[in-house]
Amino acid sequence: MQTSRRLHTRLRKRFSRSPKNYQAALTEFFRSLTLIVDLKQLLENLTGKIREISDISPILILLRDPESMKFNVAGVQNTEIAIPIQDVFFHHEDRLVQWLTTNETPLIVPENPGVMQFLAVRERELLRSMRIHMIVPFIVMNRVTGMVLLGSKQDEEGFTAGEIDLLTTLLSQSALAFENAMLYQEQKQRLRKMFRADRLATIGQIAAGAAHEIRNPLTSIRSTIQYLRKKDTDPTRIEMLKELMSEVDRIDEIIQGLLSFSKPVAPQKEEVDLAKIISQVLTLTASTARRNKVQFTFNQPKTSALIDADPSQLKQVFLNIIFNAIQAMEGGGALSIQVERISENEPTSKAAVYRIQFQDTGPGIPEESLDQIFDPFFTTKKDGTGLGLSISYGIIQQHGGEIEIRSVHGKEPSGTTVTVILRGKGLQS
Repeated sequence: MQTSRRLHTRLRKRFSRSPKNYQAALTEFFRSLTLIVDLKQLLENLTGKIREISDISPILILLRDPESMKFNVAGVQNTEIAIPIQDVFFHHEDRLVQWLTTNETPLIVPENPGVMQFLAVRERELLRSMRIHMIVPFIVMNRVTGMVLLGSKQDEEGFTAGEIDLLTTLLSQSALAFENAMLYQEQKQRLRKMFRADRLATIGQIAAGAAHEIRNPLTSIRSTIQYLRKKDTDPTRIEMLKELMSEVDRIDEIIQGLLSFSKPVAPQKEEVDLAKIISQVLTLTASTARRNKVQFTFNQPKTSALIDADPSQLKQVFLNIIFNAIQAMEGGGALSIQVERISENEPTSKAAVYRIQFQDTGPGIPEESLDQIFDPFFTTKKDGTGLGLSISYGIIQQHGGEIEIRSVHGKEPSGTTVTVILRGKGLQS
């Protein structure tokens, strides 16, 4: 801590005495940005550099989601805001984004009351609740690709002209680095999906062959057990044969799951409302949730979320996700479900793209397990078969959608978020 304070004091003195030297340090920092492709590292470096210029709180970096065109918080430091981070976002059509796009310049909030009046009520209240003093846009190819929200200085003094100039230079020059990091991250995700699809296709072929080979002798075993049960009169042996038959049935269920994974049934599509499907699944799982002290929160969309899909298959996917979450939260917890339309520019409901998120407060999944989570027979549960998520993955793919899992394990707050993307009629990929 003392080292950090000495560094901060030294930089402040250096800035006040010789701006040219500080500009040289910034130039060196800009060079280093071109070598960083990891988004997390880039966020840490930038927020650290901002704090070297001035002790600001809070610092929030928002980046545009290419699918929803929403600006969501990607990085935050020294946050002392009174609202949840997930509530801090702007749509690409919001007036603040329009103003930043048109002017391509930072917005100093206290000096521009007219601009604040131009903003929508939600935008004004959001900025005021966080006590935001300055907003600097990331501009790439005449587009706002992100923005940095800066709070007040700890000494409660306003920003000097020199500080504003340095912050503007720093953040403007960082815009391209963030664009490159986002593109790199998208490419990594695309390659991961391709690798996963190829791996699952290979496993599926092996699973189909193995399932058929196992099922033939299993039929003979079943017939033999049934014959022996009819002939035997000893109660002990009859009970043993019953247990054997139940184990045969369990093997048969696993084989059926393998076949469902390797050769998924084509969906029988009809017009369905995602919110109604999820509500029905929550009703089915309500008693199990109560027994396990798990509370549900369902944030429904304001309008009908209509798509063409197989309702029974979607229920199977959502049931699997919810039961996994309940089982992960031993001793109780909370599961929040949200259905959100993310294709704001699509004119009709059935042409929309929807994001369904299931977020639990469980212990999370270790990072080394995430890449295997959709593999058949991979499970983190003691008595699990490891086929539920594999089959769910196949169903969502059959619907032209995507399913992804993010998790925080080993630190607070922990938890797992399962995200399902489903596209409306005419938008299947």
